[in-house]
This record gives sequence, C-alpha cells and structure tokens, in this order.
Amino acid sequence: MLSTAALLLATLLSARQAPQDPEQTPAGRTHFLGREIAQTMHWTGAPWLLRQTREQEENGELLRRWLDVRPGQGGCDLGCGNGYHTLPLAEAVGEGGVVYAVDLQPQMLALLRQRGAARELTNLRFVEATVSDPRLPPASCDLVLMVDVYHELSHPVSVMTAVRRALRPGGRVVLVEFRAEDEEVPIKPEHKMTKAQVVLEMATHGFDLADEFDGLPWQNAMAFTAAAETGARHVPRQVLRGFLRACAGGDERVLQPFLAAGVKAEELPLLAPDLRAELRAGPSGGLLAALRGADGGPVAHGRDEVELTADAAGRWRVAAVRAASAWRPFVAMQTALGGGAVAARVALAHELGFAGVAWHLEGLDEARRACEELGGDLASAYVVLDVADADAARLEPVRAAMRSLSGGPGMVWLALQNGRAAPRASAGDEAAVAALRTLLAFADAAGVEVALYPHHGFWLETTEDALRLVERIDHARLGVCFNLCHFLRAGVATDPAPLLARCGARLFAVTVNGADLAGEDWATLIRPLGEGDFDLRGFRTTLDRLGFAGPIGLQGYGITAPPREHLTASMAAWRAAAPQRR
Repeated sequence: MLSTAALLLATLLSARQAPQDPEQTPAGRTHFLGREIAQTMHWTGAPWLLRQTREQEENGELLRRWLDVRPGQGGCDLGCGNGYHTLPLAEAVGEGGVVYAVDLQPQMLALLRQRGAARELTNLRFVEATVSDPRLPPASCDLVLMVDVYHELSHPVSVMTAVRRALRPGGRVVLVEFRAEDEEVPIKPEHKMTKAQVVLEMATHGFDLADEFDGLPWQNAMAFTAAAETGARHVPRQVLRGFLRACAGGDERVLQPFLAAGVKAEELPLLAPDLRAELRAGPSGGLLAALRGADGGPVAHGRDEVELTADAAGRWRVAAVRAASAWRPFVAMQTALGGGAVAARVALAHELGFAGVAWHLEGLDEARRACEELGGDLASAYVVLDVADADAARLEPVRAAMRSLSGGPGMVWLALQNGRAAPRASAGDEAAVAALRTLLAFADAAGVEVALYPHHGFWLETTEDALRLVERIDHARLGVCFNLCHFLRAGVATDPAPLLARCGARLFAVTVNGADLAGEDWATLIRPLGEGDFDLRGFRTTLDRLGFAGPIGLQGYGITAPPREHLTASMAAWRAAAPQRR
C-alpha cells in the first residue's frame, strides 16, 4: 500500500499535469492569447459613460447607422452600463422588437431602468449577467453589441460560447474597441485592442469576420457571424482574411499587428481583399496559403504564398509573403488504407509519413478534419459521374465534394462513365463537355480544380481521352490525373514519359504503385511500391524534369497485405527511389 505521503505526492503531481481551466474559477483569466485582460469599470464611474464629449469621441450615432438595426429585430447591448447605446437600439427595433440590456452590476441596470422609464420604453429586458454567462435566451438576437466591453471579459470563452447560442441564424456580434494601432487614442493600453487581436480571438470562439467599419474617431467596429463549421485551420484562415483586408486598407499601423516579429508592413505587396487562398500544411507546424485572384488567375506581382505561424501564446501571425514554393505531396489513397474508422485510417497514413490522403465521397468531411488536425492535407476527392444523364441531381455529389474541398489544396478526381457510349468513343464527348462546363462554373465558385481520372472499362478510359476533353474545353481549372495502373492496363505502352510530357501544365495529379509491366490483371498491375519491374526512380525523375507540382497518390486497390505492412514497404521504396542529386 502507498503511504499517506506517497499518496499526497501523487496527488500533487497529478494536479501539475492537469492545471485547472481558469474559466472554471470565479476569478477567470488574467491573460488570453497573449493579451492582458483589463479590469471592469465600477458602476460608480457611470457618469463617464454619458460624458458630454462621448459623442465627439465615439460618434455613437454614426455607429448605429452602420449597424442598420431594423424594426422587429432582437438585439442585445452586452455590457450596457447605463444605456448610451441601449436606449437608441430599443427605439430602433420598436414595439415589435426587443433589446436585452445585459450587465454584471445591478446598479448599472438600475440606472438604465430609470432612463428607460423616462422614455416610456417597454421593449427592454434587463439581465443581470455573471462573469461567465450573459444569460441570454437561445436564438434570441439578431445583433449582440459589445462596446468597449470584450477586452474586460475574464471568462471570454464561456461568455462568447453563450453569445453564439443566443444568435439567430445570420445574427451578428459587433465588437467596438478603442484602436490599439493608434498611439494617439488617449486610452490605457489594456483597454485597447488591435484588429489583428480581435480577429484572432473571435476566430478562436468560432466566429467569422463579416464586416468592418473604420469611420469612428477612436474605435474599430468589427462585425462577426457564427462560423458554419470550424476546424484546425479556422483560426489561421480568419487571421489570413483579416491580414488581406488590412493589406488592402493600406494602413501600415493596422497591418503590422498581423505580422510576426521581423516582418515589416512597409515591405509587403499590396494584396487585394478578395484573393482566394488555399491553406495547406507548412513547415514546423505552420501553414502555407497559396493565393490566387478572384477569377482563379495568378497574383500579378508573383508573391503568391503567405506563410502563417503560431507563437507560444497561440497567436497566428503572417511570417512571410513570397513566391510560391513547390507542393508535391505523396499521399495515401483511401484504397490503400483498408477499412475501419476514417480518423484511424488517416492517422495511420500520417504515422507512416504520408503528407495526407486522397479520399472518396464517403466520409470526405471527416477525412479533411482528421488530416488537418494532424497537420496534413486532404489532396483530393474521387467521384464517378455518368455524363449521359448528368442532371442537377447527378451533379450534386460533385458539387458537394467541391464544397468540402473549398479553401484547401484538394481537387476533384473525376472519373466519367457514359451509359450510352462505349469506352473511348468520341460519340460521348458532347454530353461530357456539357456536364464539365456546368461543373467548372461550380469549381470557379468553390476555388477547386477538376482532374479527369482515366479508368479502365469506363467511358473515359485513357489519358488521351482525358486530354481530348481538356484541350477542347480549355479551362484553367480542368486537367488530368495520370493513373499508372490504368495506363498499363490499356496495354498500349509501358513508358509513361511521352504521355506525361504531352499533358504538360494540364497534368494536375498522378497515382502510382508497384507493377509488373507485362501484367494483365489488377493483382499484377497494383502492387506495393518496390515490387514488380516498374522503374519508380525513373518515373520520379520524369516528374522532376517536367516540373510537376501536384499531388502523387499511392494506389492500393486489391492489395491483400495488411495496410500497415504494405504502406510501410511502399513508403520505404518511395524514399529509396528519390532521384540522385548532383
């Protein structure tokens, strides 16, 4: 048995390993994401909230015009004090609306009751909050306004979680904070915030930046909506969005707080706020954002990659803006990962050194989340489409895949059937072209590429068939996925180099595996890398010579060995086949 002293020591060690969440204590946090949390103003300072100079310093009337509150809406003035904004909001929503006046201090609410009664307002609801709960009814608010309040929250995670629950669909949270970017704003530093810090913290709470207003004398006004979906990259994605807007705004004081130490705002190019960005895994736990124009075209000045890193406090910042680096990940296709839970299969690929996975429609969103949580990427989604009957219903799975891939590096690998035409028959081209043109409009909207996936026995059976369609349509987002096993199964040639060269810039992706060049069935044409007589090193050298920069998927269809066993062997062979550098 353990002695009392030993038990006490074990208890102390356990406590050290699992520190208490400060938001589970009455005192709450003193710092959040590198920011010192300010003390709440005492109710005895209420007269300052109605000072004669406030309208000149803050221009509340201009702010409320920007808020555009409508009759019948539900609003909340969170941290309302004695009602500088509360009463005008109540008048704006009218008798058909309601405004929740929320404050920690009952004395503030008592002062506001008197002012509301004097104006004969009957649509005010007075709520005495706690430090961790604003006590708002669920789905009650179209607007939650927080003026000079958020920076004082000692329990920001708890409070903003409750605010999310209180929003109606499409509802907004508006934070108004004194500008820390401007040294001339005569407010104590702990009572000011930069736009960069506001975006970072609100993203951490699960909100998207929706709008900004820069017309106030001393304050930033920023509107947020609840994110439809969050994940491992939601916070850096929102920081990137705020950074791009700051770049477009041209104010280096606003831009500088988005940047990591050593990066100077004046040295950055002018970036448009509507640039598309595809986030992928970067070095040392960071992320890389590939930038493209709103139309999918290149960025004019050529500095089309942003590197984002997180510091020890968890603050995401821009570490570099430069010309894009090469991206050619080696990923495991879902055909190689066996069965079982999606997350476990993705974790196996990550453990064995793959840069991510190539998936199919089933479990696609889960696969992406699992990849990004582990610091990898979802490279593609494999979809089969029968173009003979490509109505809206049949196109919807492809559109759904595009939505799932949007914002990341992934592309759709699209295999085409045609129930009314034989394999390779050009008679099916018209139906295919019509379906692809419709899909490419969706691809433009989602910022996703489409790589035609030749498949033995399908109507689109060979790379030549795919190139015929690609060349006819001539769209920047349409290319080819070269598949070694299907190329060999066609039996026309065994050296893919000439065909790969013909693809040129339209070669978007490649799948590979070990193979017997004279093989005639899948058992001989799909083997672990390193088995068979296919020249893997020569293949990699060809891709290098062509400047290929897309994903390379490891095919594993039909391989009977346990996934861990054959994936380990393939990864070893892949590394051993790296072209020799001189």
